[in-house]
Amino acid sequence: MVLTYRFKKEKLESGEYVARPRILIVVSGSEMSIEVPALIDSGCDVTVIPEGIARAIGLSMEGNETKLYAFRESAEVIESKATITFLGKEPRESIKLPRVPVLIALAKKGMKDEEDITLGVNGIFDAFDITFKRAQNKIVFKKVTKLSKYFFL
Repeated sequence: MVLTYRFKKEKLESGEYVARPRILIVVSGSEMSIEVPALIDSGCDVTVIPEGIARAIGLSMEGNETKLYAFRESAEVIESKATITFLGKEPRESIKLPRVPVLIALAKKGMKDEEDITLGVNGIFDAFDITFKRAQNKIVFKKVTKLSKYFFL
């Protein structure tokens, strides 16, 4: 099965526009599911979900607490799992990935909680062959039917 998305045009603080690989997904926990935009990031090892969203949908906050390091910053995170559904044009075309490893980014005291979900490699790029076709304004997700026996070498 193949899902095709378009890059989203976003305005920067400078007034310039950029096209980003941001798609709508459904993220689910034990309490509820919500449809949210998510940034596809091939440089991020694990999917990151803000604490506010994680609590709202009922993700487990009982996992290992660790630190996530990004360019010139870090955040306290908790390891958890979520169900992520990639939306197709028709509901029957959607692809649901259960128990995707995620990191819940804990809100920093006195600061606004992040709003964006970042889709990382582990659990997402394992399930799809993802092709970024920037010149055609397309992002193509092709469901992997079988993992290669060489995958974990």
